Amino acid sequence: MGSAWHIVAFPVILPWREEFWTLPLYFPDLKVGVIPGWPEQLPYQGMPLPSEAEVHPRELQHFNPGDLRQWQAFADYRRDQEEAGDNLLQAIRGYGQAAAPEPQSPSPSAWSLAWQLEKMQADQEAQLLRVDQGQDWLQDILKPEPWEDRASYGPVSGVAETVDPELAKLRYRLWRRVMAPETPDQSVPLLLGRASRPLFLTLKGWPDWTALRKVQLALPGCRNGAEWLQVAGQAGRPPWQEKFVDLLGALLTAAADNQELEAASRELQEFVEHDIVAGWPLPEIRYGDLEVWGPDTAPEANGPVLCWGSAGAGTLPG
Repeated sequence: MGSAWHIVAFPVILPWREEFWTLPLYFPDLKVGVIPGWPEQLPYQGMPLPSEAEVHPRELQHFNPGDLRQWQAFADYRRDQEEAGDNLLQAIRGYGQAAAPEPQSPSPSAWSLAWQLEKMQADQEAQLLRVDQGQDWLQDILKPEPWEDRASYGPVSGVAETVDPELAKLRYRLWRRVMAPETPDQSVPLLLGRASRPLFLTLKGWPDWTALRKVQLALPGCRNGAEWLQVAGQAGRPPWQEKFVDLLGALLTAAADNQELEAASRELQEFVEHDIVAGWPLPEIRYGDLEVWGPDTAPEANGPVLCWGSAGAGTLPG
């Protein structure tokens, strides 16, 4: 394929969502991090966990679930007692001697730091998903009767996101260290996490994000494995995929060169409409929005950015 851009998923830890069935159709070479719950048939290879995140079941196989906390508490108590005794003996034996300098602890690796931070954020996003499901359930239960007129609400100007700028910079820099390929100038983040949009908008100068240069593409999508197989075919790659990747790469290059995005995206939009939508094999077309953000003068994330339409919808903590 002709595109020289490397598309990398953001954030590092990306829990599975059904809308991700669409990703292999348009991003065959997407680089992903840790992908918990992703189906094995998708053509993506996730990163292994760091050593401190790995579970060692052999150490716990002789214990029942109810015994683990008691066993751990006893082991902690016993270790504290042994350390206290050892420290006392060392103090007695070394009385009057010059204290030896304490060895410096090794500095943590970037992957270890990224794992700890992204794990915390992934747990938070899992809770947000449960909240969304609860809201959908309540909306279905409390919906008005058919004879009542539904209230019509207009668009809201601005979204009340809460994102710590320092945390945004830290997450972005750790992502660059762990996920960026050898040619970082040609890498593009694809925002897929629930807090990704407000995080990158913070990097681009939130709250002045309403002037962000962007163009939006409506792409047909899949919601399950059967639909994905029907669109991708036996080869796992639809016939229009290579052309789409080339045109998307040209659009990213135009965005990096500060060209007008609407004009630069016209060829890609026409290709989607005439070649992809017209020949879509599914009886119903479900669209997903892909946004292409143009670069600006911000010190962080100053290249083009791809944003999956549902990433970061609503009010989210960062």
